[in-house]
Amino acid sequence: MSQLRLSLRSPLLPRRATEGTLDPATAAAARDVIRGWAGYEATPLVTLPGLAALLGVEAVWVKDESSRFGLGSFKSLGGAFAVLRALQDEIERRSGARPTGAELRAGHPLAAEITVTTASAGNHGRSVAWGSAELGCRCVVFLPDDAIPARARAIESHGAEVVRVPGAYDGAVAHTDRAAARNGWIVVSDTAYEGYEETPRRVMAGYTLLAAEMLEALASAGSAPLTHLFVQAGVGGLATGVCGHFAQRCGEGRPRFVAIEPWRADCFGRSLRRGRASVAEPPFDTAMGGLAAGVASTIAWDFLAPLLDAALALPEDAWVAGAEALESGRLGARIVAGPSGAAGIGALLALARLPGIRKLLGLDTSARVGALVTETRFD
Repeated sequence: MSQLRLSLRSPLLPRRATEGTLDPATAAAARDVIRGWAGYEATPLVTLPGLAALLGVEAVWVKDESSRFGLGSFKSLGGAFAVLRALQDEIERRSGARPTGAELRAGHPLAAEITVTTASAGNHGRSVAWGSAELGCRCVVFLPDDAIPARARAIESHGAEVVRVPGAYDGAVAHTDRAAARNGWIVVSDTAYEGYEETPRRVMAGYTLLAAEMLEALASAGSAPLTHLFVQAGVGGLATGVCGHFAQRCGEGRPRFVAIEPWRADCFGRSLRRGRASVAEPPFDTAMGGLAAGVASTIAWDFLAPLLDAALALPEDAWVAGAEALESGRLGARIVAGPSGAAGIGALLALARLPGIRKLLGLDTSARVGALVTETRFD
């Protein structure tokens, strides 16, 4: 297996938390709304004793998002919730009355006149498409050319229109913004950029439910707190929601946060090393499409810069090893994961062969490690 690339935080970065990105009251409201949706149940938090033994740590816990709402990804927590809030805002703007979620699900006449749109590598687009179908509006999703056909079919299964865009995900974000401006559509993106921040905050608020479930499951199991949390980065929305909730709930007792990225799409690792927001240029040449972002969400970087302790950039054989080990069940639980979903476990498997990096990260016999399987495999 190839080596990982470890990036430790620059001393230039402050430790002072950014205010306003992840408002606790807004996040709590998002969690309450999502828990009330039909089909909601907490996804499993399972132990991987085989992986703990390989790493020489006390325990490894993995949050398995592969069954979330039947959509196969954590993304269903954020995109659909952001669609709900976008429709409520727009209908209130047009009519003066703010509809409830129940009224939208029952069929609101103004919702049918509204189109939401987003750029996606696949899973966020499906969440937005699913939310649009549930709430009665039209949806257009822009996918980069290299997104696998199965992801496009999954989005289309919810009645959304899929449009392919040349280039990588970051280009699709810009294309979506221009198309929305031309057509009067509402952008429901999980990527924040200059002038566009409120909806990504809502997406991140939805993701806090994943972290809340983890903390509740750990408490129910009688486990001591996690010492480390490995989180897939991408543009940073998931990491903001999860790390932010852990930080707000655990305070100084929070785990160390380690971002996971593809080898070339490592914008968070570059930013940590340099002490400022930095860009990774395509092509990214990775099957980890959900993580193949060269530009971090602006508010995500601002929020995570004081929190992230390290980042790991993964070669392709790392996620492959993670997916194979998970599917075999030899680590302690059998989980079918896609490339982005298996990235965290792939990183931990690679660390089992790298004692020097384990020491730098403080992965010793007392460590209790958390990781995420963020998506199932889409064939």
